[in-house]
Amino acid sequence: MEVDVDVVELLVVSSSLPVVDVVELELLDDELDELELDELELEDELDELDELDALDDDLGGVGGDLETADFGRAHEHYGEIDSTNDRALAWAQEGAPHGALVTADRQRAGRGRRGRTWESPDAGDLYFSVIVRPSFYAGGSPASSWGAYSLAVGVGLREGLSRQLDDLELKWPNDLLWRGRKLGGILCEGRWHGGGLQVIVVGVGINVGRRRFDGPELASKATSVVLARDELAGGEEKKKVGRRPILAALLSALERVTADFAAGGFPALRGRYEPHCRLLGREVVTEGSSRVPALRGVAVGLDEDGALLIAPARGGARQRVEAADVWLATER
Repeated sequence: MEVDVDVVELLVVSSSLPVVDVVELELLDDELDELELDELELEDELDELDELDALDDDLGGVGGDLETADFGRAHEHYGEIDSTNDRALAWAQEGAPHGALVTADRQRAGRGRRGRTWESPDAGDLYFSVIVRPSFYAGGSPASSWGAYSLAVGVGLREGLSRQLDDLELKWPNDLLWRGRKLGGILCEGRWHGGGLQVIVVGVGINVGRRRFDGPELASKATSVVLARDELAGGEEKKKVGRRPILAALLSALERVTADFAAGGFPALRGRYEPHCRLLGREVVTEGSSRVPALRGVAVGLDEDGALLIAPARGGARQRVEAADVWLATER
Protein backbone atom coordinates (compact mmCIF):
# COMPACT_ATOMS: atom_id res chain seq x y z
CA MET A 1 0.00 0.00 0.00
CA GLU A 2 1.35 3.35 -0.97
CA VAL A 3 1.22 6.17 1.55
CA ASP A 4 1.37 9.82 0.68
CA VAL A 5 4.18 11.16 2.88
CA ASP A 6 2.92 14.71 2.72
CA VAL A 7 -0.47 13.62 3.97
CA VAL A 8 1.05 11.63 6.84
CA GLU A 9 3.16 14.57 7.96
CA LEU A 10 0.13 16.83 7.80
CA LEU A 11 -1.90 14.38 9.82
CA VAL A 12 0.82 14.09 12.43
CA VAL A 13 1.15 17.84 12.71
CA SER A 14 -2.55 18.46 12.74
CA SER A 15 -3.15 15.69 15.27
CA SER A 16 -0.50 17.07 17.58
CA LEU A 17 -1.81 20.64 17.62
CA PRO A 18 -5.07 19.93 19.43
CA VAL A 19 -3.21 18.12 22.22
CA VAL A 20 -1.23 21.26 23.04
CA ASP A 21 -4.36 23.41 22.84
CA VAL A 22 -6.31 21.10 25.14
CA VAL A 23 -3.58 21.13 27.80
CA GLU A 24 -3.36 24.92 27.71
CA LEU A 25 -7.14 25.27 27.86
CA GLU A 26 -7.31 22.89 30.80
CA LEU A 27 -4.72 24.97 32.65
CA LEU A 28 -6.66 28.14 31.86
CA ASP A 29 -9.88 26.51 33.03
CA ASP A 30 -8.20 25.51 36.29
CA GLU A 31 -6.94 29.06 36.82
CA LEU A 32 -10.40 30.48 36.09
CA ASP A 33 -11.96 28.00 38.50
CA GLU A 34 -9.47 29.06 41.19
CA LEU A 35 -10.26 32.74 40.52
CA GLU A 36 -13.98 32.06 40.74
CA LEU A 37 -13.44 30.18 44.01
CA ASP A 38 -11.35 33.08 45.35
CA GLU A 39 -14.09 35.54 44.36
CA LEU A 40 -16.75 33.39 46.01
CA GLU A 41 -14.65 33.08 49.18
CA LEU A 42 -14.11 36.86 49.19
CA GLU A 43 -17.84 37.45 48.74
CA ASP A 44 -18.54 35.04 51.61
CA GLU A 45 -16.01 36.84 53.80
CA LEU A 46 -17.55 40.22 52.93
CA ASP A 47 -21.02 38.85 53.67
CA GLU A 48 -19.76 37.56 57.01
CA LEU A 49 -18.22 40.96 57.78
CA ASP A 50 -21.50 42.66 56.86
CA GLU A 51 -23.34 40.26 59.15
CA LEU A 52 -20.86 40.96 61.95
CA ASP A 53 -21.23 44.72 61.36
CA ALA A 54 -25.01 44.32 61.54
CA LEU A 55 -24.69 42.35 64.78
CA ASP A 56 -22.32 44.97 66.23
CA ASP A 57 -24.95 47.60 65.47
CA ASP A 58 -27.89 45.62 66.88
CA LEU A 59 -28.58 47.25 70.23
CA GLY A 60 -31.32 44.76 71.00
CA GLY A 61 -28.68 42.05 71.37
CA VAL A 62 -26.37 43.93 73.73
CA GLY A 63 -27.15 41.48 76.54
CA GLY A 64 -24.70 39.00 75.03
CA ASP A 65 -21.86 41.52 75.35
CA LEU A 66 -22.51 42.72 78.88
CA GLU A 67 -20.01 42.31 81.70
CA THR A 68 -22.18 44.14 84.23
CA ALA A 69 -24.00 42.83 87.27
CA ASP A 70 -27.12 45.00 86.88
CA PHE A 71 -26.76 47.73 84.26
CA GLY A 72 -28.50 46.67 81.06
CA ARG A 73 -29.68 43.29 82.35
CA ALA A 74 -33.31 44.39 82.00
CA HIS A 75 -33.60 46.01 78.58
CA GLU A 76 -36.16 47.51 76.23
CA HIS A 77 -35.11 48.51 72.71
CA TYR A 78 -37.13 50.64 70.30
CA GLY A 79 -36.55 51.42 66.66
CA GLU A 80 -38.22 54.77 67.29
CA ILE A 81 -39.51 56.43 70.44
CA ASP A 82 -40.34 59.92 71.67
CA SER A 83 -37.70 59.88 74.41
CA THR A 84 -35.75 57.10 76.12
CA ASN A 85 -35.81 59.15 79.33
CA ASP A 86 -39.60 59.42 79.26
CA ARG A 87 -39.96 55.67 78.78
CA ALA A 88 -37.41 54.96 81.51
CA LEU A 89 -39.24 57.25 83.96
CA ALA A 90 -42.52 55.50 83.19
CA TRP A 91 -40.88 52.06 83.46
CA ALA A 92 -39.41 53.04 86.82
CA GLN A 93 -42.91 53.91 88.01
CA GLU A 94 -44.00 50.46 86.84
CA GLY A 95 -41.33 48.87 89.01
CA ALA A 96 -38.36 48.42 86.67
CA PRO A 97 -35.27 47.16 88.51
CA HIS A 98 -32.08 49.05 89.25
CA GLY A 99 -29.93 49.19 86.12
CA ALA A 100 -32.81 48.74 83.67
CA LEU A 101 -31.92 50.07 80.22
CA VAL A 102 -33.92 51.73 77.44
CA THR A 103 -32.33 52.17 74.00
CA ALA A 104 -33.57 53.54 70.69
CA ASP A 105 -32.29 53.97 67.14
CA ARG A 106 -34.15 57.27 66.85
CA GLN A 107 -35.89 59.71 69.19
CA ARG A 108 -38.69 61.92 67.98
CA ALA A 109 -38.49 64.22 71.00
CA GLY A 110 -35.03 63.76 72.48
CA ARG A 111 -34.06 66.44 74.94
CA GLY A 112 -31.03 67.72 76.73
CA ARG A 113 -30.37 69.90 79.73
CA ARG A 114 -32.78 72.78 80.40
CA GLY A 115 -35.33 71.41 77.96
CA ARG A 116 -33.13 71.85 74.91
CA THR A 117 -33.79 69.64 71.92
CA TRP A 118 -31.31 66.81 71.34
CA GLU A 119 -31.26 66.01 67.64
CA SER A 120 -31.73 62.24 67.46
CA PRO A 121 -31.94 60.92 63.87
CA ASP A 122 -31.49 57.30 62.85
CA ALA A 123 -27.85 57.87 61.93
CA GLY A 124 -26.01 55.16 63.86
CA ASP A 125 -25.78 57.12 67.13
CA LEU A 126 -26.43 55.97 70.69
CA TYR A 127 -29.51 57.10 72.61
CA PHE A 128 -30.06 55.34 75.92
CA SER A 129 -31.33 55.76 79.46
CA VAL A 130 -30.47 53.79 82.60
CA ILE A 131 -32.61 53.56 85.72
CA VAL A 132 -30.56 54.06 88.89
CA ARG A 133 -32.08 53.45 92.33
CA PRO A 134 -29.93 55.07 95.05
CA SER A 135 -31.47 52.75 97.67
CA PHE A 136 -29.77 49.84 95.90
CA TYR A 137 -26.49 50.94 97.50
CA ALA A 138 -26.83 50.15 101.21
CA GLY A 139 -25.18 52.77 103.38
CA GLY A 140 -24.40 54.89 100.34
CA SER A 141 -24.33 58.64 99.89
CA PRO A 142 -27.30 60.63 101.20
CA ALA A 143 -29.90 61.73 98.67
CA SER A 144 -28.71 65.34 98.84
CA SER A 145 -25.29 64.40 97.45
CA TRP A 146 -26.69 62.84 94.27
CA GLY A 147 -26.98 66.30 92.73
CA ALA A 148 -23.42 65.85 91.43
CA TYR A 149 -24.14 62.44 89.95
CA SER A 150 -24.15 63.78 86.36
CA LEU A 151 -20.44 64.55 86.84
CA ALA A 152 -19.86 60.91 87.78
CA VAL A 153 -21.72 59.89 84.63
CA GLY A 154 -19.33 62.08 82.64
CA VAL A 155 -16.38 60.22 84.15
CA GLY A 156 -17.99 56.93 83.18
CA LEU A 157 -18.60 58.00 79.59
CA ARG A 158 -15.03 59.24 79.16
CA GLU A 159 -13.57 56.07 80.63
CA GLY A 160 -15.95 53.81 78.70
CA LEU A 161 -15.04 55.41 75.37
CA SER A 162 -11.31 55.62 76.03
CA ARG A 163 -10.61 52.48 73.98
CA GLN A 164 -12.24 54.10 70.98
CA LEU A 165 -10.70 57.58 71.27
CA ASP A 166 -7.96 59.46 73.09
CA ASP A 167 -8.17 63.18 73.92
CA LEU A 168 -11.66 62.95 75.40
CA GLU A 169 -12.63 65.92 77.58
CA LEU A 170 -15.40 66.80 79.99
CA LYS A 171 -17.15 70.14 79.87
CA TRP A 172 -18.80 70.98 83.17
CA PRO A 173 -21.49 70.06 83.90
CA ASN A 174 -22.83 67.60 81.32
CA ASP A 175 -20.94 67.41 78.02
CA LEU A 176 -18.44 64.96 76.58
CA LEU A 177 -16.02 66.50 74.07
CA TRP A 178 -13.36 65.37 71.65
CA ARG A 179 -10.74 68.04 70.96
CA GLY A 180 -13.20 70.75 71.90
CA ARG A 181 -16.14 69.48 69.86
CA LYS A 182 -19.26 67.98 71.37
CA LEU A 183 -19.40 64.20 71.18
CA GLY A 184 -22.13 63.50 73.71
CA GLY A 185 -24.43 64.86 76.36
CA ILE A 186 -26.00 63.82 79.66
CA LEU A 187 -29.42 64.46 81.17
CA CYS A 188 -30.09 63.10 84.68
CA GLU A 189 -33.66 63.35 85.95
CA GLY A 190 -34.72 62.37 89.47
CA ARG A 191 -38.02 61.45 91.06
CA TRP A 192 -38.63 62.08 94.75
CA HIS A 193 -41.26 60.61 97.05
CA GLY A 194 -41.90 61.42 100.67
CA GLY A 195 -38.73 63.49 100.88
CA GLY A 196 -36.57 60.68 99.54
CA LEU A 197 -34.89 60.26 96.18
CA GLN A 198 -36.51 57.19 94.66
CA VAL A 199 -34.95 56.97 91.23
CA ILE A 200 -32.57 58.72 88.85
CA VAL A 201 -32.86 58.23 85.11
CA VAL A 202 -29.53 58.74 83.36
CA GLY A 203 -30.11 59.86 79.78
CA VAL A 204 -27.15 59.70 77.38
CA GLY A 205 -26.69 60.66 73.76
CA ILE A 206 -23.42 59.81 71.98
CA ASN A 207 -22.68 60.71 68.38
CA VAL A 208 -21.24 57.45 67.04
CA GLY A 209 -21.92 56.86 63.35
CA ARG A 210 -23.05 60.25 62.13
CA ARG A 211 -20.97 61.78 59.34
CA ARG A 212 -22.96 64.97 58.79
CA PHE A 213 -24.56 67.56 61.04
CA ASP A 214 -27.26 69.92 59.84
CA GLY A 215 -26.17 73.54 59.64
CA PRO A 216 -22.67 75.04 59.63
CA GLU A 217 -22.82 76.10 63.29
CA LEU A 218 -23.59 72.60 64.54
CA ALA A 219 -21.09 71.06 62.13
CA SER A 220 -18.32 73.26 63.53
CA LYS A 221 -19.13 72.46 67.17
CA ALA A 222 -20.01 68.75 67.05
CA THR A 223 -18.31 65.54 66.04
CA SER A 224 -18.86 61.79 66.20
CA VAL A 225 -16.78 58.70 66.92
CA VAL A 226 -16.44 57.88 63.21
CA LEU A 227 -15.52 61.46 62.26
CA ALA A 228 -12.91 61.61 65.02
CA ARG A 229 -11.43 58.29 63.91
CA ASP A 230 -11.40 59.50 60.29
CA GLU A 231 -9.51 62.59 61.39
CA LEU A 232 -6.98 60.52 63.30
CA ALA A 233 -6.53 58.18 60.33
CA GLY A 234 -6.08 61.06 57.88
CA GLY A 235 -9.04 59.93 55.78
CA GLU A 236 -12.28 58.02 55.89
CA GLU A 237 -11.88 54.71 57.68
CA LYS A 238 -13.45 51.72 55.96
CA LYS A 239 -13.94 49.78 59.18
CA LYS A 240 -17.37 50.38 60.65
CA VAL A 241 -17.85 51.36 64.26
CA GLY A 242 -20.47 49.18 65.94
CA ARG A 243 -22.73 50.72 68.57
CA ARG A 244 -23.29 47.52 70.54
CA PRO A 245 -19.73 46.98 71.87
CA ILE A 246 -19.52 50.70 72.66
CA LEU A 247 -22.77 50.53 74.61
CA ALA A 248 -21.57 47.47 76.53
CA ALA A 249 -18.31 49.24 77.45
CA LEU A 250 -20.18 52.36 78.54
CA LEU A 251 -22.57 50.38 80.75
CA SER A 252 -19.65 48.65 82.46
CA ALA A 253 -17.94 51.98 83.14
CA LEU A 254 -21.18 53.60 84.33
CA GLU A 255 -21.86 50.75 86.74
CA ARG A 256 -18.37 51.13 88.24
CA VAL A 257 -18.52 54.91 88.67
CA THR A 258 -22.04 54.73 90.10
CA ALA A 259 -20.85 52.32 92.79
CA ASP A 260 -17.86 54.59 93.50
CA PHE A 261 -20.12 57.64 93.70
CA ALA A 262 -22.62 55.89 95.97
CA ALA A 263 -19.81 54.94 98.34
CA GLY A 264 -17.95 58.25 98.46
CA GLY A 265 -19.90 60.97 96.64
CA PHE A 266 -18.21 63.27 94.16
CA PRO A 267 -14.95 63.52 96.20
CA ALA A 268 -14.34 59.85 95.32
CA LEU A 269 -14.32 60.77 91.63
CA ARG A 270 -12.98 64.31 91.60
CA GLY A 271 -9.46 63.09 90.79
CA ARG A 272 -10.85 61.34 87.70
CA TYR A 273 -12.85 64.37 86.57
CA GLU A 274 -10.69 67.45 87.09
CA PRO A 275 -7.67 66.39 84.95
CA HIS A 276 -10.01 66.06 81.95
CA CYS A 277 -12.20 69.12 82.55
CA ARG A 278 -11.83 71.49 79.60
CA LEU A 279 -12.69 74.58 81.65
CA LEU A 280 -10.18 74.30 84.47
CA GLY A 281 -7.27 76.72 84.42
CA ARG A 282 -8.89 78.83 81.70
CA GLU A 283 -10.87 82.04 81.61
CA VAL A 284 -14.59 81.38 81.46
CA VAL A 285 -17.87 83.28 81.27
CA THR A 286 -21.05 82.13 82.99
CA GLU A 287 -24.61 82.73 81.94
CA GLY A 288 -26.35 85.50 83.85
CA SER A 289 -29.96 85.60 85.03
CA SER A 290 -32.33 87.95 86.83
CA ARG A 291 -31.14 86.47 90.13
CA VAL A 292 -27.48 85.79 89.42
CA PRO A 293 -25.29 88.13 87.38
CA ALA A 294 -22.94 86.79 84.72
CA LEU A 295 -19.47 86.04 86.00
CA ARG A 296 -16.10 86.20 84.28
CA GLY A 297 -12.97 84.66 85.72
CA VAL A 298 -10.69 81.65 85.79
CA ALA A 299 -12.15 78.22 86.59
CA VAL A 300 -9.87 76.90 89.31
CA GLY A 301 -11.47 73.66 90.44
CA LEU A 302 -14.54 71.74 91.56
CA ASP A 303 -15.93 71.79 95.08
CA GLU A 304 -16.76 68.63 97.01
CA ASP A 305 -20.36 68.77 95.84
CA GLY A 306 -19.33 69.30 92.21
CA ALA A 307 -19.88 73.06 92.06
CA LEU A 308 -17.53 74.91 89.71
CA LEU A 309 -15.13 77.28 91.50
CA ILE A 310 -14.24 80.51 89.70
CA ALA A 311 -11.70 83.16 90.68
CA PRO A 312 -13.39 86.38 89.47
CA ALA A 313 -11.47 88.57 87.04
CA ARG A 314 -12.37 91.59 89.17
CA GLY A 315 -10.73 89.99 92.20
CA GLY A 316 -12.20 88.84 95.45
CA ALA A 317 -13.22 85.47 96.86
CA ARG A 318 -13.81 82.45 94.73
CA GLN A 319 -17.36 82.08 93.50
CA ARG A 320 -19.35 78.85 93.42
CA VAL A 321 -21.38 78.07 90.32
CA GLU A 322 -23.87 75.30 90.98
CA ALA A 323 -26.01 75.40 87.84
CA ALA A 324 -25.37 77.57 84.81
CA ASP A 325 -24.17 77.46 81.26
CA VAL A 326 -20.45 78.15 81.16
CA TRP A 327 -18.27 78.91 78.14
CA LEU A 328 -14.62 79.54 77.55
CA ALA A 329 -14.13 83.28 77.25
CA THR A 330 -12.58 82.75 73.81
CA GLU A 331 -15.83 81.16 72.62
CA ARG A 332 -18.08 84.09 73.57
